Amino acid sequence: MEKTELAIVGGGPAGVTAALEAARHGAAVTLISDGPIGGRAGWHSLLPSKILLHAADEHGSQERLGPQALQEVTAHIHQVAERFNGQEAQLLKEAGVTVIQGKARFTGAHELAITQGEESRSLAFDQVIIATGSVPIFPPGMKPDGKRIIAPRFTKHLTALPEHMILVGGGFTGSEFVYAFAALGVKVTWLVDEYGVLPAFDPELGQALTMHLTKRYGVEMIGGVPTRSLHADESGVTAELVDGRRFRAEQAFVAIGRRPDVASLNLEALGLAPAAEGPAKGGLAVDDHARTGVAHVFAAGDVTGQPLVANKALAQAWTAARTATGQPTPPLNPEAWIQAVYTRPQVAQVGLTPARAAAEGHPVKVQTISYGRALKAHALDDPQAVEGYLRLISDAETGTVKGGMAFGEQAAAVLAPVVLAIQSCTPAEMLASLFPAYPTLSELPFLAARWG
Repeated sequence: MEKTELAIVGGGPAGVTAALEAARHGAAVTLISDGPIGGRAGWHSLLPSKILLHAADEHGSQERLGPQALQEVTAHIHQVAERFNGQEAQLLKEAGVTVIQGKARFTGAHELAITQGEESRSLAFDQVIIATGSVPIFPPGMKPDGKRIIAPRFTKHLTALPEHMILVGGGFTGSEFVYAFAALGVKVTWLVDEYGVLPAFDPELGQALTMHLTKRYGVEMIGGVPTRSLHADESGVTAELVDGRRFRAEQAFVAIGRRPDVASLNLEALGLAPAAEGPAKGGLAVDDHARTGVAHVFAAGDVTGQPLVANKALAQAWTAARTATGQPTPPLNPEAWIQAVYTRPQVAQVGLTPARAAAEGHPVKVQTISYGRALKAHALDDPQAVEGYLRLISDAETGTVKGGMAFGEQAAAVLAPVVLAIQSCTPAEMLASLFPAYPTLSELPFLAARWG
């Protein structure tokens, strides 16, 4: 039986980050990936979607993108995926990480079986980091066929855009693809259930994005009622809601959520079971150093449950690797994880929001600044850029920064200083005294602290 000090199961961004960090501190690392390095995020979901969103940003009109231009976009997706994931594979090689391609299944507390086609091999380990990500949820009656009914993983294979598309789902992914298809000239009918648009965000942000997409791109919003089924035929797709209403389009796109991918791991052999409730429901609950309930087992990324955001995955992976190799590491702070939707304008939040503060009875001070207060917003090629806003949230008694939210150009990056302020318990008054490069959008949090 082969032996490794640290096994990492999963070849996506979290797995790669954990492997590189652990190897940097001298660990003998073996990474097991059931596909090419990059994982689902690098080949089928995150990376392809972000390239498509960039194309939508560049296109920026309601004239439908033609087949040739779309072919250039999909070719670019493949080029970027091969270049970036190839770079990651090379870094692993240079770091001395052993990479094995195959499906991993635990067979004991310190061993697993790796299946490659008809062959199987055993690997013993001292510690393990599970970073197997998540898989999409498709209820009966809404499973993609790759033709009339599609999902994120099919976008890199599109050869033409339909005139009209039904999109089911109001979360991160659904919202991004509504924007992408609408900006590329597709008429979109958006079907959203009773949880609304961006249920994980402050309600104000979901409302702002909905208003923008319906007003600027003519998106038809049908909200408040779940979709029962999608039926495809030779000429299109019919969506039926639970209240009996029906909608018709050439294609349908399904993005209603994802769940942790643990089904094939045989967690029982480790003495673990998927969480039955809470943010980690269906996945692996971890502590503030990414350790599960079993001391030598760590987990990182979507497999640990909500929120399913990449920066959380990277934070957990880095922390798990350092803890496993005995490095002093600060505890994870979920309040410092930005959640972002890469529409245009972007939607982003971090830490405490006004709605959550009210629900928790936490007295806060909310300082708001318009994007129009930053010269850079006026210099952008989109006249609507000045209509964005940022809110800085701080504790009403201590003045310590507790959160931020933004709706506007580059909102995710604009909130970066707020992340540092939250992590370092910085007072808003300290932000007010700082002046970043001018003119930039990065001024906004500091302007909010001074003038909001």
